[in-house]
Amino acid sequence: MPENDGQEDQPKISTFAVLDLETTNLPAHNFNKVGITELCIYAFEAALLKESGEQREVEEGQGKNEVPAPSLPPLPRVLHKLNVLFQASQMVHPDAERHTGLNNYILERESKLNDNSAQMILNFVKHLPSPVCLVAHNGWHFDFPIVRKAFANLNLDFPPTVTCLDSLRAFLEIDDKHSREEGLMKIPQSLPVKVEEAEPLNYFLKIETENVDEALEVSVSDRLEETKPIKEIDWRLLNETTPKRPILTPKEAASKRRQMSESEYDELEATPPAKRTLGSRRKLFSGLKCADRKRFPPKGKYSLGSLFERTFKQPATNAHQAEADVAMLTSLIQHYGVDFLAFAEEQAIPFSQVTPLGSPIRRKC
Repeated sequence: MPENDGQEDQPKISTFAVLDLETTNLPAHNFNKVGITELCIYAFEAALLKESGEQREVEEGQGKNEVPAPSLPPLPRVLHKLNVLFQASQMVHPDAERHTGLNNYILERESKLNDNSAQMILNFVKHLPSPVCLVAHNGWHFDFPIVRKAFANLNLDFPPTVTCLDSLRAFLEIDDKHSREEGLMKIPQSLPVKVEEAEPLNYFLKIETENVDEALEVSVSDRLEETKPIKEIDWRLLNETTPKRPILTPKEAASKRRQMSESEYDELEATPPAKRTLGSRRKLFSGLKCADRKRFPPKGKYSLGSLFERTFKQPATNAHQAEADVAMLTSLIQHYGVDFLAFAEEQAIPFSQVTPLGSPIRRKC
């Protein structure tokens, strides 16, 4: 029993290893034949995202109109780095050269991706505190299948405890959840109350009797005429009559409603929203099965450079260089904070379940 309890207390993810590849071409352009020219990994402790998520909660609680663009978070102090380049196994496509700055000539003296370099990458990942989750932007459909294929050609694979996550899908789903929550949490602005003018001495008072289904409407003018000659108090009539509500003029009624609505709004503002725990955040993303269900994001909106510029209001410099892309992705993960951690713990899949590039896709029932 104690052993089981200890295992449940262990985090699902201890380390995020953010990965990016540069390749000779896009797989679709050469019948799924592609070579890796550059690989970069930044790795950091997953628990750091719990702290960075609190700042985002504070900013969102203050309202979008009052908060400037979030500042670019500094990279974690404890940060493991690996950046290696490889000799191209085939001709680098001109489009790839234009984006990455790499070509066959400048890579000619580099080592190939062989058993030694693959073992170096595996040893780097094994050195990290386990369990490790690999993260790449569009990783489920690009980076991870290419890496699995390259390692399979060398009869190598990552440890069975290693999982993987597509950050593009994570950001898309998290943004969707936030937009839905914001729609539900919006407090409608108080609408102006229209008070219809009524003729003097012509307001009607509803008096409830013992029979609830019946109501008696008596005009104020008639009531005044009936009560004028009465000088003595009829105690029997007073006891048998249901107490009447005070009659407010339209102006007094509107003022009363305004005061009540303002006091309720002040109470809502004074009560800070309860902080959501990691467990409750994970429930937001349970049952999605994102790895099995492909989803196409809005065109261009969730590319790494566009997302970085839209979030931090800064240009995405050196895009399509592996280390620059990894640094941008790490900053975005820090920005999304605990929501990203919750999504990863719910949706990350074992790396061994990724279909290698060019292999038949196994459909799940």
